[in-house]
This record gives sequence, C-alpha cells and structure tokens, in this order.
Amino acid sequence: MNTTKLAAIGRLMAVVGLVLTTAACATVVGGTTQDVFIESEPAGASCKVDRLGANVGVVNPTPGRVNVSRSKETMIVGCTRDGYELSNEVVASSFSGATLGNVLLGGVVGVVVDAASGANNKYPDRVLVVLTPSSFPSDDARDAHFAGIKARIEEGTAAEIKLVNSRCSSTNRELCAIEAKQIADARDKALADLDRKRIAAKVG
Repeated sequence: MNTTKLAAIGRLMAVVGLVLTTAACATVVGGTTQDVFIESEPAGASCKVDRLGANVGVVNPTPGRVNVSRSKETMIVGCTRDGYELSNEVVASSFSGATLGNVLLGGVVGVVVDAASGANNKYPDRVLVVLTPSSFPSDDARDAHFAGIKARIEEGTAAEIKLVNSRCSSTNRELCAIEAKQIADARDKALADLDRKRIAAKVG
C-alpha cells in the first residue's frame, strides 16, 4: 500500500474519530434528556404532556416533574381540575446554550450531530399552566384573580434571572445571557397568554 493511500486512510479514520467524539458532546454538556417541572395555578391538577400526538409524560397531581428527550418538536401540556376549564399550554423548544459548549469542545461537527438528534434544543425548565375557573361572580373578581397570578409570574421570573446571574462566572457570561433571555421570553409569553385567558374568562 503506497504512502498516498495510507495518508487517505489516516484522514478518514481521523474524521470518523472526530464524529464519534463530538456525537457525545451534547450528552457531556447538556444531555439528551431533561427534567421539566410542571406546575399549575391552582395546584392539584392532572396534566398530560403530549408531543406529535403521543403522550410523553403525566403529572398527577401538580406540581411534579417529567423527564423528556430533547427535541425540536413542540409539546402540549394539558391540565384539568374539578371546577376549572381544560387548559392547554404550548411548550416550544429553543436553542440551548450548551451548543456553544459543543463548538468549544467538538467544533462544527458536534453542532451538526446535535442538530440532527435535537440535543441542542431545550424546553423551559418550568412550565406554569394557569387554570381558569368555570366562571367568576364579577369582573372585579376575575381581574383580581389574574392580577395575583401575574404578580407571581413576575416575581418568580425576577428570582430565576437573579439566580442565573449570581451563579455566572466571568468565563460563561454569554451562556448566562442566553439563559436569562430565554427566561424573560418565557415570562413575556406567559403574561400574554394570561391576559388572553382573562379576556376569555366567563363572568356570571
């Protein structure tokens, strides 16, 4: 076997080794599964977590955790409780800061492998499903109910962002900024959804 063929085989083996190494990057940095904490307002609801029409987890009663595989696909968390309307929360996955770690550890190949498996996507760590009572006695009662939930969402978000920043070191500030923005985006979505539920709530 001549030198040219040996060199070509060597390059091929190096590429194969790189792919095998970087394929494990997501597992090392972020894992291929994650826990999602499901809570409801009020607590004590029965919640099903579905993805692509298949059930991937159940929490009964809330609050509780489900372990799901990371994926690009959206999940639907549907919760029921006596005296309340059925409530469905759409949970989208997003780019994970762990992918930046894959770039550092394994280069572009690691990111490509993770993109194919969905491992560089992440669901929110916490999902709050707000249940709407079957009816409210008055507009004031309705507004007071939703105002209290809004305040708890804002307080909880502020505490989570503060915790992220307090744990952030000078070497991973970019990852911390990504995580803080994801938390803030989740808050904004939750508040928008909450207002839609307030408007749609039955009175009288």
